[in-house]
Amino acid sequence: MWSVLLVFAATYILIAARRLSILPIGRPAGALAGACAMVILSAIEPGAGLTPHEAFAAVEPNTIGLLLGMMLLSASLDLAGVFERAAAWVARRNLSPVRLLYLVTVGAGLASAVLLNDSVCVMLAPLVDRTARRAGLDRVPYLLALAMGANAGSALTLAGNPQNMLVGHLSGIPYRTYLLEAGPAALIGLAVTAVMLHLLLRRRIAARAPAPASASPAPESASPAPASASPAPAGDARPSALVPLACIAVVSVLFVLGANLAWAAIGGATAAILLHRRDATGLFDRVSWTVLVFFGALFIVVAGLQKTGMPEQALRAAGPYLPAGPTMGLLGLGIAMLVGCQIVSNVPFILLAESYIRSQPDPHLAWIATAVVSTLAGNLTLLGSVANIIVVETVGAEREIGFRAYARVGVPVTLASTAAALLWLLLVR
Repeated sequence: MWSVLLVFAATYILIAARRLSILPIGRPAGALAGACAMVILSAIEPGAGLTPHEAFAAVEPNTIGLLLGMMLLSASLDLAGVFERAAAWVARRNLSPVRLLYLVTVGAGLASAVLLNDSVCVMLAPLVDRTARRAGLDRVPYLLALAMGANAGSALTLAGNPQNMLVGHLSGIPYRTYLLEAGPAALIGLAVTAVMLHLLLRRRIAARAPAPASASPAPESASPAPASASPAPAGDARPSALVPLACIAVVSVLFVLGANLAWAAIGGATAAILLHRRDATGLFDRVSWTVLVFFGALFIVVAGLQKTGMPEQALRAAGPYLPAGPTMGLLGLGIAMLVGCQIVSNVPFILLAESYIRSQPDPHLAWIATAVVSTLAGNLTLLGSVANIIVVETVGAEREIGFRAYARVGVPVTLASTAAALLWLLLVR
């Protein structure tokens, strides 16, 4: 038991610390090392860790498949120049700084509900950065708007982010049911996020951009270099945007009709590749493979800890200190999600808290609240969501958006948006 706990703790130190001086291997590699350690433990200490068969069985294929499919669909849009055209359209409108902030926040949120928040941040971070710089604006408010808007908006659907995909699989809630019940709460959370960003950053929005710092190479990211950073086909070589847009529309309809989310997304991506009738190497180059490795390894590490029974024991011990009952229990679940998602990230915490969620008086509502709150909780700190890291590291903004600087905005934004979303869920239950 304690050897497993040591592996789990070491893995999360590697993940949370971003780069340790003694072992600067990065987050995906840290998670992979933890997964391997769990398997090695089973050979050294029978009963501890996971056997190879148990480790592979722990990886949730529906979540990984849905991630892959949505990343390929997002990449097909980027390859067709859809994001660049959208950025050019925004530039031509010559929007005021405040309107631009709201457009980035809401636009990123709605796009993430369809295309997956991590993918949207990979594609849009360089474009948002470039747009703010060209307008002579401080880029920090708009980068925060992209990350926080993408996180908040991704709560709209079960395909918006990895944790919602997992909730959909564990709870069995259909896509359409989730959209109808959680959608309004997520929209309220997104609206509150935009308003809070405006209130908290209004002075920086009004100020001109600071003098640009000397260029430096971008650090390692949880994802590969953004698609926009690589040369795109020019002129007639660029594929039509109608194909990926049509495929995404069909996939969205299939989601609503109750099709398997993972295979609908993978099928839609495959259709886009076949209809383009060209070498798909550039498309696969734009997939964030390290994100897939990261989540696959996390499933194994968390499963190793779950096997010990310690998460259930910890939640039972914390139970008397958390609010109980149909209404207060939802508040207690929200508090647990806000705190737990910062410690071990949202996907693994949902895995650890599965039994606690199922034990709630209204498990269906508890799963809906889990998806919404765990998503909004990603805005609390810089480490709360992979999307935050993608935005900051993609454009090299670590000095401007550090942990404390992010938290000064993220904490009030998250508390306000979460409170508003939970209040809505309680009012309509």
